[in-house]
Amino acid sequence: MTRVSVDDQISALSADSSRKVSDVLRDVLDTLPPNRIVTKILIDGKQLIDQSPASPLDSKQEVFQELEIKTADREIWAMNGLDIVLNAIERVQKSLIKAAELFREGDRKAEANQHFVRCVDGLERFVEALTITRTALKLDFNNIAIDGLKLSQVETEFTQILKSIVECQEKQDFIAVADKVEYELITNLYSWAVLLGQQRISLHSNA
Repeated sequence: MTRVSVDDQISALSADSSRKVSDVLRDVLDTLPPNRIVTKILIDGKQLIDQSPASPLDSKQEVFQELEIKTADREIWAMNGLDIVLNAIERVQKSLIKAAELFREGDRKAEANQHFVRCVDGLERFVEALTITRTALKLDFNNIAIDGLKLSQVETEFTQILKSIVECQEKQDFIAVADKVEYELITNLYSWAVLLGQQRISLHSNA
């Protein structure tokens, strides 16, 4: 038996060896009202990130116990999403500045790591809000640019910076972490703010 929930509305499906998780997911998504957009998919509590060759979507339905789908109102996010994203950027930038300061103080590494965990939570909220807003507004990051800098480039750099920060943490090179946070990640978030801020102005002027 597989339990399926959409925004806490729960139903149950009998095990069916002929169906994949992707089949069940497609059937559920087909029943969603047009004003709802999917914000998160979890399979047995683990968030579905991508559809790689090893994706659980290709597995048999009977292998999993629970499929959870979270949705949001498209119109609300279309109207307010950019404001939510920009506010998230502003909050996490302030926290990151403090984290970088703590990492530079040799005797406060534990405190710095604890503070950075909260920063990661803020970055996750930023990414989640960005993803929902991108879907609601159907934003093409290749078509949003200022002075030749495309939002798609900023997105790629963001992923690379986060990966390099994790590598520095694994090496316990906390000065390098501070440098990457202060000189790369905060700068990258500033680029997000500028480009998305310009997009917000453009949308309001065309409203």
